[in-house]
Amino acid sequence: MTTILSLPPELLTRILDYVYDSDLPSVCLSCKTLRDVVYNHSIWQRKCKQEYNFKSIEGWNVNYCILYNKVLRRYGDLVGFWRRDFQYYGGLLQIKFDKGCIKGLEVLPPAGSSVDRPLRKTEIFTISLTSSETVQIVSVHNFPEEEDGEEKDVQRPCLLHVEENERNKRILEYKVTDKKYILQKEDLNNHPVLKRWLDEDFLERGVDYLSSRHEYRWSPLELSSNSVSNVPIQPGLFKGSCFDRGIEIQRLFYTDDLRMLLVTNITGVPYTPVRKFLINGILSCPLVLTVEQQENEDTLSVARRHYETKQPDRTAVQQPLRIPKDFSHQDILDIPKFCTFRCSAVVYIGRLPSTAHFVVFDERKFGLFWLQFPHQMFSLYIRVDDNELKD
Repeated sequence: MTTILSLPPELLTRILDYVYDSDLPSVCLSCKTLRDVVYNHSIWQRKCKQEYNFKSIEGWNVNYCILYNKVLRRYGDLVGFWRRDFQYYGGLLQIKFDKGCIKGLEVLPPAGSSVDRPLRKTEIFTISLTSSETVQIVSVHNFPEEEDGEEKDVQRPCLLHVEENERNKRILEYKVTDKKYILQKEDLNNHPVLKRWLDEDFLERGVDYLSSRHEYRWSPLELSSNSVSNVPIQPGLFKGSCFDRGIEIQRLFYTDDLRMLLVTNITGVPYTPVRKFLINGILSCPLVLTVEQQENEDTLSVARRHYETKQPDRTAVQQPLRIPKDFSHQDILDIPKFCTFRCSAVVYIGRLPSTAHFVVFDERKFGLFWLQFPHQMFSLYIRVDDNELKD
């Protein structure tokens, strides 16, 4: 009599790919043959790739079965991007697979005022396995500590906890659990940042910031990999300036009906706080301007009112671009001479609206002409590409 056990091991392995991992222990108890097949590494390797897009076991020093059951089932779905809503500053967390660990990285805007500079990354925590195959989560987001006259970074144990808020959305919570360390570190009377804030009467802001180093809360940041049709530029992460306050990280996306283009801050400062800085591009109000119509703020405003009443078709048209007189542009080099799309926009900073022009150069760059508040200027934004996030 032919049974399932008569099948070759490679076919049994493929059949067991369709069995839920929670049921595999029961399969192991049924007989030695199936137990041996369940412990075949190829089953677990495929599960790691199919369920968590995990591709390389290099550096883990365990097999795929142990990795899947002890690490990926608990923490594998954390991989991706998370945003932090802390005061004005916000934040971007990238969790990714690395050699021998899952790594949490704080992604920071470029230093300085040049939008062409790369993003900065700071490690916050790692998830790994000890030699005894126990999961270990440690904080590496610490200030240097002095020991025997030398400064060195000390890893501290921390907790990662996922919960659901009232909207049934996941919240990732991170806490350093070494209370003695926290109390010691909060006695920072000579810390230069705190001292400067105290001198500038920013005590409340300083205290909030210092305590925030030991406890973080993030919500998922959904970045679709699917392209959107009939839009002037694909959604994604960008980096660019908000006035003359330095470079921040922004997210560009569309409303469901594709009538509005939205840009919000992922990182910010008190002048342009997170979630209170919003570019609202009105896709139903495209503009096609001549060089003469871009001479100054007055000609731009007249052109905007004229085209808004005509309601032309939303079509991408290559057109000349000129920086109007008296518009600052923060010494941006190589501003393109042509754009492929231009439309009216409204910029909100807090509750203060300001009229603007939103322009698209290509899939990598867009720009914004501030027509009113706080002064006339041009800002450039560049896409954060995949290679920059992989480094």
